[in-house]
Formats: sequence, structure tokens, C-alpha cells
Amino acid sequence: MVSAGFFLINTHEHISAKRPVWLFSMDSDQFWAAPTTTGGLKAYYKHYGKRWQDTDIDLVHFRTAQEVAEWQQVWLQQILPVAQAAITHGEQPVAGFSFYTWNAAEFLALLRILKQSCPELLIFAGGPHVQQAEDYLFDDPIDVICLGEGEETFQEFLDCDGQSDWADINGLAYLNDSGEIHTTASRARKIALDDIPSALEVVPLQDDNGEVLYDSYSYETSRGCPFKCAFCEWGTGAIGSKMYQFSMERIRRDWRQIIDAGIKDIWLADSNFGALREDLEKAQLICDLKEETGLPSSFATSWSKKHSPRVQEIVMLLNRHGLLPHYQLALQTLTPLALELSNRKNMDSNKYKPIAKQMSEEGVPIAAELIWGLPGDNLADYETNLDTLLAQFPNINIFGYTLLPGTEFYRRRDEYKIETIPVAGYGKAKGEYVVGCHTFSRDEGIEGYFLISAHIILNHGYIMPLTIRYLAMESSIPVSPLLRIILRALIQGFQNKLDDVDLADRMDVYENRDKLYLAMLDDFELCFEIIETTILDWLTQHNACADLIHAVSCTLQLDRAFCPRYGQRQQLDLALDFDGKQLKKLLEAMELPSFDDFEHQPQHLSVSIPGGVGDFLKDPDGGSWMRGELIEDESSTQFINAAAENPAVIAVG
Repeated sequence: MVSAGFFLINTHEHISAKRPVWLFSMDSDQFWAAPTTTGGLKAYYKHYGKRWQDTDIDLVHFRTAQEVAEWQQVWLQQILPVAQAAITHGEQPVAGFSFYTWNAAEFLALLRILKQSCPELLIFAGGPHVQQAEDYLFDDPIDVICLGEGEETFQEFLDCDGQSDWADINGLAYLNDSGEIHTTASRARKIALDDIPSALEVVPLQDDNGEVLYDSYSYETSRGCPFKCAFCEWGTGAIGSKMYQFSMERIRRDWRQIIDAGIKDIWLADSNFGALREDLEKAQLICDLKEETGLPSSFATSWSKKHSPRVQEIVMLLNRHGLLPHYQLALQTLTPLALELSNRKNMDSNKYKPIAKQMSEEGVPIAAELIWGLPGDNLADYETNLDTLLAQFPNINIFGYTLLPGTEFYRRRDEYKIETIPVAGYGKAKGEYVVGCHTFSRDEGIEGYFLISAHIILNHGYIMPLTIRYLAMESSIPVSPLLRIILRALIQGFQNKLDDVDLADRMDVYENRDKLYLAMLDDFELCFEIIETTILDWLTQHNACADLIHAVSCTLQLDRAFCPRYGQRQQLDLALDFDGKQLKKLLEAMELPSFDDFEHQPQHLSVSIPGGVGDFLKDPDGGSWMRGELIEDESSTQFINAAAENPAVIAVG
């Protein structure tokens, strides 16, 4: 049955003599998807479990951390009696948790409450985050951890007669009678993946009224990753390096069921989409479904690290069908030592320049992905690398490095002198932010997070993206240090408007950058006054010529015109002293304007501003979706006027 409101739980309608099993899962922020991992465990046991008829497996799926807290009362008042009754009847209740970085803190707290209220309850844990079993078995009330693929291991665990049989089950870790960790033989990976039943057999996608229950479906067409990146758990941990895949027949059947249910988005959990020959057929299938039904609305995946002609064809196919939010090239770093230590030195994706150029010319929304904090990197090289990529890619996503259990860097943390800190409750539970290592100091590491904050606010937030791009492409003035200086100036200017944020703490700024972003746009004039003054000082310090200063002034005027704003939709009519349309066109095409493009050429420009800051837009990551739109002609103006009468219509560029 579906609980009223926020999570899926097939709770027992009455206390029976069956063994109760609860499987817990939780989505990451802003991603409401069907519980495919726990659903897969249940479906597997339904097919292969010897005691299926005597077992009730309930799926408990949370949308937010708040729902986890609220469910604790449901457990104490309604479900705990079920577990206690089972114990009375000689049955062993089991709670299984699927651990990922985004849910580990909440689940560790929850399982403590479950264990305290019912000590006889067996706690079974699996997932990428607990593969370093020794970090959990000694400190947390977890009875057993699944190492590697979980379907068959969990089935055998439920079918065994008790702890005396655990030693015969491959892929387990637990404390023996002497209080020492015992790890059983490794579980051989599944090769024939179609032998694993689909989670769709046991996970309803619609409620009793036919209404769709989830926004998205995370689907796995293959398992394995051939790369052994030292920061990633994919190829070096449980998933294994050899790639296996489900049959096209299975994929067609499942995707059709997902689309027929009305699921909007399909996100692949594959590690290297495009690496396998069949991936082109999968892409064609998703496009055919979109053309036939209008769904899915979006499609996302982790792309192959090798940019082959097949990958190129898939990208172009998805883009033509409106299914490519972006093609992300996972560079992670350009620093030679960091590439070497990360085991990524010879990857084809490192030859990014022709890829970026070709994609931009074809109109494909391409993005580069970087990680700050990898051992072997340092802030000076990282900023140089970022400046280089800002001149090549229209979009760059930067992530702080979270040290994940089960990875090579995690095992070698002492060797590389890796320092970490808990951020916003992360700590061991949700991974550890790396802030220092043998190649950069702790202060330098934290300053890197400050750079991420500046990049996200000023670039992703669409406050000054064109100016940033122009300076990077012009290349005579360093850009990344300027971003940090601008953010410091903005913090000083807005410090009285953010009493609940410690603006002197760079990590607090990182965690609360959305608040700073909204405060800046709430005083639009002050924001751009600070930015303009700071940039002028920076250019003067670097002896910039008058032509460059004039060019930057022009691009900043364009940024100001298209920056997101508070309030309702509005139209701005601007009188410029240069050809703003041509300048915008060149920069968006990643073409460097000449100084001649900034010459005196009066022009009238009309821009439609959708508004919505603080309402629709609450963090800088969505800034480009709420930016201003150039009104090109009368038909555009008619559309803008119609949109103004209907607030649900938002024009985006």
C-alpha cells in the first residue's frame, strides 16, 4: 500500500506468523525516483528465495531526511509490534539498508533507533558507502554487511538458518564471536544479468487511482567500469571492472512499462554509456519512445570516458530529440601529477579541445566536470586549468572531492597525508571533504572550496558569465583568482544582510552560497556596483590596456541585462554603445570577439526577464534557466506578452 504522503511502504495489514523484512532506501536531494535498488532485492528473493511464501518484504522509501525522522514514530507506534510479534513466534525480523553518500547519516541514526527499540532485529547493510566494513561494524549497530553485488547474497542470507551459516555465504562481513571481523569469500559477479528480475515486478509506479508516483526512474542497463580511478568506487570496488549488460529485450520491456506509467525522466546508472556497441541501440530506443509518446522529458547518464565516434553519434541523436540536458566530459583535473595518482593519465577524454570545439559547433550543450581536492593537485595549477577550460567550454561543473570508502585514495589516505573535515553533518556518515594532502595545505584546500562558491554564484548563477568567458578567452588576465576576490568583496558588502551565515568561515559560505546569492540579487544595484569596482581594480593592477577595460565594461553591461531578478516578468529596454547582439552571439558560440567588436555602434536592445528569484529560483545552480531572453522581433514580443499574462510560461535561453 502507499502511505499518505511521503514514502512508499508496503506495511503489514495485520500481525502474522511470517518473518517481517524491511528494506530502506532514500533519494538524493531533488531526485524523486522509484526504489529500484531495494525493489531489485525483493524481486530477486521473490524468484529465488526458498522462504518467499513465509516472508513479508516491505519497501520503505524516503524522499527527504525529514521523512526519515517522521517515520521513526511510525516505527515505534505501528511497526515495532510486528517485529516483536515475529520474535514471539520464533521468526527473525530483518531491516536492510541501501547505503549511499547522500543517505548514510540519516540511515545510521535510524538504525540505531531500530536496534535500541528491538535488539533482536537483524541489521543488514549494503551499498557503495559501507564497502569499507571495518569503519562500521565496530562503531555502529550493524550486524552484517554485504560486499559486492547484493541480490544473491541477500537471498542466501534470508534463506540461511542463522548466524552459524553466515560463514558459508559469499560476500559478507560481520563480527565473529571473538569480536573480530570475519569476511567470507568474495561473491562472483553476475554475468547473465537477465537472471536478475526487474524491480518493476514488485515496485508499483502508479497509485490506486492511476496517478504516477515518481518523477524519475534510475535504470541500470549495464554493470561494471573498465577504469580504476583512485577517487571512484565504480571500477575499483564492488561493481568490478568488466562490463556486462542486460539484454535489449529486457530493456525494451522495462522502458515501455516505465513510459506507459507516465514517468517523466529516465536516468541511467551506467558508468560509461556509449562504451558498448548496444548503447547506440539503447539511445535510439529512448528517442523512439520520446517521439511516440512524448516521454521521457529528459535523459541523463554518466558518459564513456572514451569519446569515440559512437559516443559522438549517440550525443547528436539525443540532442536532436531534445533529450540531452548536457554532454558532460568528466575531466576531473588537468594537473599531471593528479591525473597520474588518480589513474587517469592516459584517458582519451584528456584530449578535450577538439571534442569541445566540435560539440560547440554542432550546437550540443557540452560541459566539463572538475573535482577540486584530488591528491597531486594544488590551487595555483587548478586555477590555471580552470581558466583554460573556461575558454573552451560553455559550462563547467566543479565539485569538492569527497573521500569515499572503498576507493584507492581512501585506502592510501595516510600515504598521501589526506586531511578531511565534516561539512554540514557529513563526517564519516556522508563521506569526508578533502581539505589537504601532501600537495596542498589545509588553508589552500579550503580556499579551493571558496573558489567553487565563487564559480557557482557568479557563473552558474548567471551574474557575470559572459564577462568571465571573455576574460578567459582573452587570456591576458587571470580569471579564477579574480572570482575569489569578487566574492570576498561581495561578502564584505552584504555581511549585514546575512546574520545566520558565518561569512568569515569559507566552508560556511560554501554550504550557504544559496543564501548569499539570493541576498545579492535582492540588492541588484549594490551587487553590480561591487563587481564593477572590483574588476576595474583587478584590471588596473594587471596593467590592462584601455581597449580591454572598455571590452570588459561592455560584457559586464550584457551580464547585468540578462542576470536573473526578483519580481514578476518584465521587459528591459536598453540603449547600448556597442553591438550587444553580435557580442552575445560570439561569446555564446565560444568565439573571442576582437576589440573592433566593441567599437562605438549605438544599439537598442530589448530583454525579457522572467523574474522568479526567491520563488522559482532559490539557488545559483539554476541561474541560467531564469536568465533574461533577448527579444529578437515582433513575434518574440508577442510571445513575451502572452507569457506575461500567464505566469506559468517562462522563456528560457
